Amino acid sequence: MANGGHISCAKCTYSRLKPGKCDIWGIEISGFLLCRAFRSPGQSHTAARKEFKMLNKLKPGVVYAVDNSVVAIGNPEPVFQIVEVGNH
Repeated sequence: MANGGHISCAKCTYSRLKPGKCDIWGIEISGFLLCRAFRSPGQSHTAARKEFKMLNKLKPGVVYAVDNSVVAIGNPEPVFQIVEVGNH
């Protein structure tokens, strides 16, 4: 995961076919982008939704930016927010 605390399209199974591009949206792969279709390589859709419950809250057809600039001193849990980038 990009900062050790969040999932992103950089680790998604849909970043395999077109080097540097998302197979679904055709956008450039980034450690700070995410969409509802995320799943780890070899992971089923259902398994991804169970492991990463936040995916259930994301809208279909929308790419989100992951903002991990929030600092939580002394908090071992990752802190980040998801911001809508645009519809595709």
